[in-house]
Amino acid sequence: MISRRFLPSMQSLQAFDAVVRLGSFTAAAQDLALTQSAVSRQVAALEGQLGQALLLRGKRSVTPTAEGQVYASAAHSVLQQLQQAALAVQGAQDKGRLTLAILPTFGTRWLIPRIPGFLRMHPEITLHFTTRIGQFDLLAEGVDAAVHAGRPDWPGAHALELFADRVQPMAAPALAAVAGTPRGGYAPPPDIVRLPRLALTTRPQEWDRWTAAQDVPPAPAPDMVFEHLATLAQACIAGLGIALLPPFLFRGELAAGDLVALGPDWGNGAGYWLMTPEQGRQGAAVRAFRDWLMTEVTRDDGVFA
Repeated sequence: MISRRFLPSMQSLQAFDAVVRLGSFTAAAQDLALTQSAVSRQVAALEGQLGQALLLRGKRSVTPTAEGQVYASAAHSVLQQLQQAALAVQGAQDKGRLTLAILPTFGTRWLIPRIPGFLRMHPEITLHFTTRIGQFDLLAEGVDAAVHAGRPDWPGAHALELFADRVQPMAAPALAAVAGTPRGGYAPPPDIVRLPRLALTTRPQEWDRWTAAQDVPPAPAPDMVFEHLATLAQACIAGLGIALLPPFLFRGELAAGDLVALGPDWGNGAGYWLMTPEQGRQGAAVRAFRDWLMTEVTRDDGVFA
């Protein structure tokens, strides 16, 4: 049986370990996000509990006594073992749970219909989905991975490219007729940009880049701007204007004739990425999802090329 008399508080142990590692109360306080006096009180409480001076306090530095060196080694080892045990327990607890942040339209149209296949392969994994647009702190939000569209400049995250983002000017059939789109062919770019244009708030310059790529003079600002891709596409189907849409997400509307492609697809320089936290380890569930996702992307490779 272990006597509680000899068991220090975790705060005292961490404070003492930090002071010995860093050589000063000031540095230890910064490392632990505490005040210097708070660290000093914790160490003093530990010395009082043990009945031994553990530190030699100088004007500009702090060094452990002989007894302090022995205790510091043991304290550091205990803290490391506790950290490793916590990671092991957390990994065991979370290995069957996967929290994913997905883009609304990509999720509902491409990812979710494929998820039954993933669950058949990995029935031990429980999926939690959250819908997010834009960057956020993956670790702080408790998200294991996120699907991101754009460029991989996401601080604190590792990016795995899934496929290039390609878009195509599309319109409702009536508006396509105004553009003079021939059956089975494409309308001239100058005629396309004369039509009302729709855009996303997250990609306000995309029409400018498209006209530059087509060697067409810049057009005025878009007539309407939408926050979500699905809403933008619905407005396009309703005949409110033309939009640059990723064809792999709207194959059904193109096949049904609800949307007409006015021009060839164009690589906008962006992509779709699987983002995972840079810090921390990727658990078995994340690795399983990543491998499965890459298999699905390869299966659809012809669509994304």
